Amino acid sequence: MNANRENRVLIFFVIITTAICLRAPITSVGSILYCIVEDLNLSNTIAGAITTVPLIVIAVLSPCISKISEKTGIIQALLLGMVTMLLGIMLRSFGGIFGLLLGTALIGAGIAFGNVLIPAIIKSFFPDRIGTMTGVFTTTMSICSGVAAGISVPLAAELGWRWTFCIWAVTALLAIIISIIQIKRIPNVSDSCAKTEVKSQTQKPLYKIPLAWWIAVMFGGQSCVFYIMVTWLPTIVTDRGISAMSAGVIATILQLAAIPANFATPMLAGYFKNQSRLAVSVAGLGIIGLLGILFAKSMLLFAISTGILALGLGGTFSLSLVIFGMRTSDGIQAARLSGFAQSAGYVMAAIGPTLAGAIYDFSGNWVLPITVAIVIMIFDLVAANIAGADRQI
Repeated sequence: MNANRENRVLIFFVIITTAICLRAPITSVGSILYCIVEDLNLSNTIAGAITTVPLIVIAVLSPCISKISEKTGIIQALLLGMVTMLLGIMLRSFGGIFGLLLGTALIGAGIAFGNVLIPAIIKSFFPDRIGTMTGVFTTTMSICSGVAAGISVPLAAELGWRWTFCIWAVTALLAIIISIIQIKRIPNVSDSCAKTEVKSQTQKPLYKIPLAWWIAVMFGGQSCVFYIMVTWLPTIVTDRGISAMSAGVIATILQLAAIPANFATPMLAGYFKNQSRLAVSVAGLGIIGLLGILFAKSMLLFAISTGILALGLGGTFSLSLVIFGMRTSDGIQAARLSGFAQSAGYVMAAIGPTLAGAIYDFSGNWVLPITVAIVIMIFDLVAANIAGADRQI
């Protein structure tokens, strides 16, 4: 009992330290990108790759991570991911232009490991608190994402952009140290997922299971809309005649307003066997928020609509992570479902901003791109309703 409790405490800190560095190394880039461009004399193409490369790496690597975890153990696989991220952060800071791109790709790989494995770890070690632990995980991730974007500029002014990026290496190092302690001190229970490997190998491939596709659409739809809004919402706001400073405020609202939903939605999900109504509610908020943005012409309406949209997207994202655990029977299966859904989701996330920009170039206004985002969220709502039903893949 004491060993099990000690194990869960260590795993809790692994989850927290991992959550801190799953978004911050990426969100810290945007506000100081100009420093990197000026220092390394980058082209706009290379500068744009700094944000798109991680998404592509995550999409490609995610389906492979569950197989890696089956061979090495789930905590050992996460340890590999955090080591990869640590190397990526250091290489990005001190490796010149080549190191910048390769390090960014390695950071994307580390993020992919964390994204896929944390829901499986929660399923394995906290099966009685999936909602609560997912809420803690997503809230920590969201808060640190916003903090990273906010503190990057003043830190870069004092320390330079290289050492500013290295701050997030500290949390990756902490995750590595705690994971090693956990593996060494409690080797017999360090990976409960390993016991289910043989069983999982006999299960039907996920691409043949309709429910897995609906869960993937649920995760992918919100990811696509989120990255469309992250990329284009400030431009949409300024094109409506609102100041660039106000557009920055709106962008901040998009990040921060999601935090209450990230915390509350998984905890609410834990009270129900069937999460369909909750899933439809949060996806519906996303649709309402987009409709508000479609017709908004004032700062107030933009702020309200963006806040509602953020609640919807944050709630759908965190509920998706809960569903990875609730719709599976063990940690390995949860890792497989997580990898499958997140691969599809990040493909959509990478395509979404480019597609929205192309539609804008074709139509000459933001009505059609926002309408497309609304249609995507409607599909997301349908998928969420099906994914929320009380059954397993």
